[in-house]
Amino acid sequence: MVKLKIILISLAVLVFTTLAFAYFAPQSKNTPVSHVAIRLVLDQTPDYRLSVKTLGVENAYFSDYKLDIPFGYYNIKILGNKNVAFFSGKVAKNKVSFPPYEIVPQDEGPSSSVTIIEPLGQIGLFLPYFPQAKKIIFLDEKKQEKLQVDIAKLGLPKDFSKKLCGNGICDFNENFLRCYKDCKFNVYKKNF
Repeated sequence: MVKLKIILISLAVLVFTTLAFAYFAPQSKNTPVSHVAIRLVLDQTPDYRLSVKTLGVENAYFSDYKLDIPFGYYNIKILGNKNVAFFSGKVAKNKVSFPPYEIVPQDEGPSSSVTIIEPLGQIGLFLPYFPQAKKIIFLDEKKQEKLQVDIAKLGLPKDFSKKLCGNGICDFNENFLRCYKDCKFNVYKKNF
């Protein structure tokens, strides 16, 4: 009888510890917070120097910035402690103006219009928000750092609702115990 009580108590402690860990364990720290974006507006001079005009966190969707831009771009990196990369992407730094389409008679030869490339005056970005992120770095095509933005003190917006259970997305503060509706598929994915 005593052995049975010890086994049942041990089993109950094991189950309680496992459930408590699963409930309080956050999702991966490199997962961006859904429905939240870092709004960053940069000023760019004609000689391609960057400065921060606006920096904040908003209830918004972010872009993935995964376009394959062949030239005239900045590499974006969001880094955490020990320069662990949470995010990388590209954003264009030039405005490209093409000449108007002209129909030229064959006897006049080709048109003399040219493509005009000039720096953008402002670059507006909606980047993913990672709670553990420390800085955003902008690099040019030659991998030279052009700007570093400290984001360690940015927090979630005041009107951000952490009660997003039921929106179909396993958000940063949800797991399969807190919101099974949204996170049930994550449990199965981990097994495969």
